[in-house]
Amino acid sequence: MVVPFPLPRAGLTEPAPAYRELRRDRPVCRVRLPSGDLAWLVTRYADAKLVLADPRFSKRALLDGGAARTRRGELLDGLLFTTDPPEHTALRARLAGAFTPRRIAALRPGVVELAERLLDDLEPGGDLMSAFAEPLAMSVICALLGVSVAENRRYAHWAQAVLSVSCFSDEEVSQAQRDLLDNVHAQVKAARASPGEGLIAALVADEADDIAVVKLVATLLVTGYETMVAGIGGAVLTLLVHCGRVSPANPVLLEELLRFATFGDALRSRRAIADVSLGGAQIRSGDVVLVSVASANRDAEVFDDPESFSPSRDGARHLSFGHGPHFCVGAALARLELEVALEVLTRRVPGLRLAVPAEEIRLRHGSAEAPPESLPVTW
Repeated sequence: MVVPFPLPRAGLTEPAPAYRELRRDRPVCRVRLPSGDLAWLVTRYADAKLVLADPRFSKRALLDGGAARTRRGELLDGLLFTTDPPEHTALRARLAGAFTPRRIAALRPGVVELAERLLDDLEPGGDLMSAFAEPLAMSVICALLGVSVAENRRYAHWAQAVLSVSCFSDEEVSQAQRDLLDNVHAQVKAARASPGEGLIAALVADEADDIAVVKLVATLLVTGYETMVAGIGGAVLTLLVHCGRVSPANPVLLEELLRFATFGDALRSRRAIADVSLGGAQIRSGDVVLVSVASANRDAEVFDDPESFSPSRDGARHLSFGHGPHFCVGAALARLELEVALEVLTRRVPGLRLAVPAEEIRLRHGSAEAPPESLPVTW
């Protein structure tokens, strides 16, 4: 039986309930995508890890003809998420200097200062997403890259479009991609003419090809913004719904939030380049496979009572940052942003609570990460 995808959701902070049944009975099943194409959906943790790390499942092959379309718009070659090793490994190596523990730790004072400043303007009844989560995520990634934060509204629109599953049309996604690349290209050319601070300056110093730099920077800008908006919004929503308050994120709580607060499917796609038997299904070379991280993070074979939020659980085995060669290059930065956001919120507004009933909160469906549309808060 072919399952229509995306799967229907139920609870506010829960993935689609159908995932429980699929993990039990059909851990690798056929799904029909919004494009009308057929693909495989992987829902168990062990199978997810295999697909994410096994070279028989390729990112590069998604560009080849006949691949099921998992998203709107055109996939571009030469990106972090459309390459395989060794090309992908070489791209990551060029970014290594920007994401060392020392460089990430050095960002903390600036992130704290920004979070404090944003909360100065937050008033009771205000929207924590537009007033705090979104500008914090945008400002941090722009500072790291060395791009203009003055473009934040356009960057936010482009990021939402590029990473959407079904919110935007093919033309809207393609136009957003073109506009984003043109904008970043102009900033790369400016950095080459007059080097400044940030990752762009470091990349243009080592790379003669502007387009290669543009693709790296655009990828980091889009993913670094959209995933952190979802991460901060999802973490705050989870704490308010399940604990009644926000609190600083010690290492154990941080990993449990990363495991549990994956509200979107956060799908990772691959294309098989060999026949593979997996989860009782026979995947053929050329088939596209989707990994549901949200489902894998709720697998009872790995996590005790996985549907419950447990602040004291060691959830460090979650797959929210992926696994294998494509493990998120910005994972340390994401943890830093989430730690700072929760610490500053707890200290500045310890009585923070939802300003509306939880059932009125809506998630941005059709987005890969599904952050809250808005998060009205008071104290």
